[in-house]
Amino acid sequence: MTTISFLVPIVLLATQLMNFWLKHKYNISEEGQPFNHKQKIVNRVYILLFVIVIILLFLYSSMQVAFLAAAGIATLYAGYEALFEYKHAQEERQYIFHFVRMVGYAMIFFGILYITQSITPIEEIVQDEGQFDAGKIEHLKIENSTWNGKRENERMITIEDPQLINRLINTLFKLEVRERLEWKENLDENYTLHTPSQPIYYFDISDKWIEVDFTTYEIVGENRIYEILEDMDVDWENAANH
Repeated sequence: MTTISFLVPIVLLATQLMNFWLKHKYNISEEGQPFNHKQKIVNRVYILLFVIVIILLFLYSSMQVAFLAAAGIATLYAGYEALFEYKHAQEERQYIFHFVRMVGYAMIFFGILYITQSITPIEEIVQDEGQFDAGKIEHLKIENSTWNGKRENERMITIEDPQLINRLINTLFKLEVRERLEWKENLDENYTLHTPSQPIYYFDISDKWIEVDFTTYEIVGENRIYEILEDMDVDWENAANH
């Protein structure tokens, strides 16, 4: 589960609860229809622009950019609505609702921006889930597969050499990553390291991406663990038959 998937619903729920509390605390009436024809046109243009931009970004860009655009547009629109209602109906105080929403959308925008741009070592992510001890891994199962819309040509090997296991885990922990909402592209080939006796059960590694217990990260810089796995001199075919 990604950090963003927690952030968005929590902030939206907090925004709704805050507006509900303000409504009853200060006896502010429900928001009504647009004040004039200009506001009605702006509302329609905003909705149309919002839908077009988000659809295009989902189709031709990434979920990160789409979420950022959605939060950014929503922040600007809520700010416009708050300013408009403050100028034209200040005594009704309905602008407060839009101001709270603007703050909430802005928190989502900057939260997503911070999360997706922050570079974190894999070791820090792993140790946040519990104490990971490579010394307790007696058997490291590694699965190798190609990707063509689905996993194909799966091969498997079990590593029992403690030195090789430690080398792989230590190299893995040196990776630096950024959190992402989805796989950016189909994988040509990937390796899955199964570690069921540890707080993290598996690591799914490709050239540019790594998945750690259902959360996807983009690898920043050199991917030494992938290079080691590619160059390992093991008999995959024979191992898969045991």
